[in-house]
Amino acid sequence: MATGAVSRRRAPLTATYRLQLNRGFTLRDAHDRVTYFSRLGVSHLYLSPILAARAGSMHGYDVVDPKRINPELGSRGDLEALALALHERDMGLIVDIVPNHMAVGSENPYWTDVLRHGERSPFATWFDVDWQSVGGARRHVVLPVLEETLDRELERGSLAVRLADDGKLWLAHGAQIFPIDAASLPTDLQLTTIDPEETGELVTLYSGSAGAARLRALLELQHYRLVSWRRELREVNYRRFFDVNDLVGVRVEDERVFRETHALTLELVAAGVIDGLRVDHVDGLADPRMYLDQLRAAVGPDVPIFVEKILSFGETLPRDWPVQGTTGYEFLNGLEDVFIDASGYRSIEATYRATRRLGKTTFRDIARSGKAAVLEKGLRPDLDRVARLGHIIATGAGKPWTLAELTEAIEAFVAALPVYRTYVDGRGTISDADRRVVDRGASEARGLARADVVDYIAAIVLGESGEEPLRGEFVRRLQQLSGPAAAKGVEDTALYRYVPLLSRNEVGGAPDEPLAGAVPRFHAENVERQSRWPTSLVCTNTHDTKRSADVRARLDALSEVPRDWQRVIRRWRRLNAKHRRIVRGRVAPDPNTEYLFYQTLVAIWPAQRPGRRVDDLPDRAWRDAARVRLVRYMLKATREAKLRTSWTDPDSSFEEALASFVTVTLEPSEEAPFLFDVARLVARIAATGVANALARIVIHLTAPGTPDLYQGDELWNFTLVDPDNRGRVDYEARDLAFNRLEETATVLRDGGAIDPTDNRLKLLITHRLLEARRTRPRLFTDGRYEPLAVRGRRSEHLIAFARTEGEHAVVTIAPRLVRELETGGEQANAWWGDTIVSLPDRLRDRCWRGVIDGREISRQSELPVADLLRPLPVGVLMS
Repeated sequence: MATGAVSRRRAPLTATYRLQLNRGFTLRDAHDRVTYFSRLGVSHLYLSPILAARAGSMHGYDVVDPKRINPELGSRGDLEALALALHERDMGLIVDIVPNHMAVGSENPYWTDVLRHGERSPFATWFDVDWQSVGGARRHVVLPVLEETLDRELERGSLAVRLADDGKLWLAHGAQIFPIDAASLPTDLQLTTIDPEETGELVTLYSGSAGAARLRALLELQHYRLVSWRRELREVNYRRFFDVNDLVGVRVEDERVFRETHALTLELVAAGVIDGLRVDHVDGLADPRMYLDQLRAAVGPDVPIFVEKILSFGETLPRDWPVQGTTGYEFLNGLEDVFIDASGYRSIEATYRATRRLGKTTFRDIARSGKAAVLEKGLRPDLDRVARLGHIIATGAGKPWTLAELTEAIEAFVAALPVYRTYVDGRGTISDADRRVVDRGASEARGLARADVVDYIAAIVLGESGEEPLRGEFVRRLQQLSGPAAAKGVEDTALYRYVPLLSRNEVGGAPDEPLAGAVPRFHAENVERQSRWPTSLVCTNTHDTKRSADVRARLDALSEVPRDWQRVIRRWRRLNAKHRRIVRGRVAPDPNTEYLFYQTLVAIWPAQRPGRRVDDLPDRAWRDAARVRLVRYMLKATREAKLRTSWTDPDSSFEEALASFVTVTLEPSEEAPFLFDVARLVARIAATGVANALARIVIHLTAPGTPDLYQGDELWNFTLVDPDNRGRVDYEARDLAFNRLEETATVLRDGGAIDPTDNRLKLLITHRLLEARRTRPRLFTDGRYEPLAVRGRRSEHLIAFARTEGEHAVVTIAPRLVRELETGGEQANAWWGDTIVSLPDRLRDRCWRGVIDGREISRQSELPVADLLRPLPVGVLMS
């Protein structure tokens, strides 16, 4: 692909479109679709990581070489051509970068060099290895790559020496290979590097069980030690990404490491190829603020930087970070709550809790238990590392506590923290927010471990105990531990264990927080975002969400029919009881897993087709595809929950029973009315789900912040967690829909009715609002946010706000909790009745135009909702 000079002009940031690149959708494929993305109305493409990753990587977060473009995605020329095509259309390019970790293995030349040469390697400082944790004359990197202990593996003959194509000797274990330090080679093996014809016989001496003694002697001379990931995990001495053994932490806090690992990225920014950056897992870094200061200094003041920072309920981004904002999960969760009926949710939750016999156990208890479990298992090496530092500090201060007591207290403190991490860096005053978090965590942890030890840990974090530099190291390690504990213990455990309504169980979600006041809280958050982070990304769907926005919109509708939902759950459990099995003395699937399955099936079930019966089933092709998707999803969900099976200890009997249950229940028959009953329920709630989804779109695309669209989400998209949500997008279908968009617009202008499940309706609303943002960028970036007063009989069923900038204004009117309207047979104008939106004085007596349908509205001081929300169920007006 030809390349040329890349424009340095940076396009105004109005909306991003996230693309998942891999060998199935490359930089050239993105280039071929630039016209479509421009036509849609986004200002920037937002790419998953583009640096060299493991062969076959479907996501790019397993980087093996930060100095090269991933060849599976294309060349640097391909990247430059994409950027040039975007810039020619006044668009830009944002790229996801991964500073926290890299993939281990032979594909990573820097990691391989460290394994071959140990601390003598020029790249030894790149990786976060605790070399001192291993005693003896030789310090090793401990690699948890064996199924059994080394002794057992040697007995089984599963290790061997091999001569590779590069002329070097490697140690092989299955598909894995490990480098051998040339200085450690015995004389006989040295011959193989000189004369390859000698390889066969000599290498055989170091292979299989017959060569076990020689292999052991050779291994003892290497700079790494192989251990069992199942039995010896606690010996691991390098920081990992969460508990993933093949992703090693990178020490970007070292200025040289930062420079070397960011050289290509910064070069592409300086050349104008990359226009903005998204920083993955910023909470994993030793010092996020210092890193972001370095990055900001390197790219200059005009390049947008967004951080993947998961904010817990009520938490805010540190105001002194030199970034545009987050990736927007806090917006996603705040907006979700708006569409959930508070009383209906309470009823659903109460029935769910009673069914599970949870008693006084809260979600907070389950989350804390999930964090403690991952700390004791997958994250145990990291917990031990922090505990050793704490014990040294405490012993130096004359404290009598044992290492076990310190470990228990640290685990309790981390498990009790209400946020992912604090940001104590030793350079300035500890923030009030961090003090409150530490106090709350310590208060809760006192009931779980020795109170005096917990208080001492809190005092170290707050700078009231401990001596430097050990104190600083302890605090850094503790903070790097608490983030993974929250991610693995809450996101990937508790949110699969506590599932009363799955739409509340998203990244950063808080299913235990009250829904009362959701609308005023959402308005307040928007005011704050406009004031502090006006261009922060705001999302409703990402590559990491557990369910797409349209799936959650359908699930939200269940909160409006709690009695119906509870009744069908009881009925379905009776109907499908015969499909359960007994595994190890317990029913499979268990009630929680079965309940999760029913929610998921209802969420993805196709809406009733026009003119068909309410109990009409989807066609065989859909059911076959759904069966594959649901078996895969349920397997992942139960492994994440870690109650009956897990990734590290899968229970094949339970998993087979679960797969059988899903498969059999999805097979319709006259004697099995389950699926017909599912169809009837979906027919009752699908319209409400559509209304929720369309309302979500207009709010998302007009609220403060930069809306981020996930690939393919401009059409109806009922997908689940990855890999379900990372499939290939059918852009041909989207082009065809676009080509017929004017037909839909004409029907709307003429006041005609449109099937709300028609892809073109969602596409039209998305397109028109994105175009409005590109036409008036300052209105949506700088415009003041003002909640609008709603009066009348249905005032609680509406969310309305205005954005104003100079003489320009836009008003958004979105319905909520409208199942009565969608299913009651009452006309919209009668249902809304006297409900009106009041305009502030400066917006009265203006002429308005509908952004979506184009109709003109005369000068008014109040906007009657019954007139505005027809034929469309949403309204966006531009003055």
